Amino acid sequence: MPKHDRVLDTPAPLGRRERKKLETKERILECAVALLASRGYDSTTMEDIGECADVARATVFNYFARKEDIVSEVFRRRRAHLAELINETKQTTSNTPERLRRALTGLARLSEDDPATGRAIVRAWLRAGGPLWPDATDSAALFADVVRSGQLEGDISCDVDPTRAGLVILDAYLGVLYRWVSHEDGQFEFEENLMAALDVVLAGITRKPPARRKRKHRRASV
Repeated sequence: MPKHDRVLDTPAPLGRRERKKLETKERILECAVALLASRGYDSTTMEDIGECADVARATVFNYFARKEDIVSEVFRRRRAHLAELINETKQTTSNTPERLRRALTGLARLSEDDPATGRAIVRAWLRAGGPLWPDATDSAALFADVVRSGQLEGDISCDVDPTRAGLVILDAYLGVLYRWVSHEDGQFEFEENLMAALDVVLAGITRKPPARRKRKHRRASV
């Protein structure tokens, strides 16, 4: 392998200072999520987060200028996780409905693995005005890419606008997510209801097989 290829394939390791900064950021973020889950968005202060992370209040602001930025970082990571899930499905199946089911199942389980924290983070996102942020619908572009691939594969109708379809899939996910957050009694199954919502969307965008022509029966000659 040429020398320059080895350099490109092997990123330089982080220095001690960079590693320490990254560890501090992760500790602040972990503490923030834990406090948001236990106290709620309004009752969690930057001072509380700094105390939990064992850093000065000013240090917290060095990494996150506002409390909203902490919530934004959590959801940015969730979008990155979704991108990874979609990429994994691309490697394992070309069946578009199955790719979407696997990706959304992964998202649902991310919340259901720790329901209390999952619900608290969504409430914090809503309280911080997350649905109105410029990047609020960025995940729709990931779904739109899956739809475009499905059109090339032939299992998604070419009449479908991928961008609009991506937004509809995101809207379906968010609608189920909000209902799940509001049902703390455990009577609302996130994954099950999400798959049911996705099936409705897929019924409208998947390519239908051509209708079979009815064969005419000829009368027997006499």
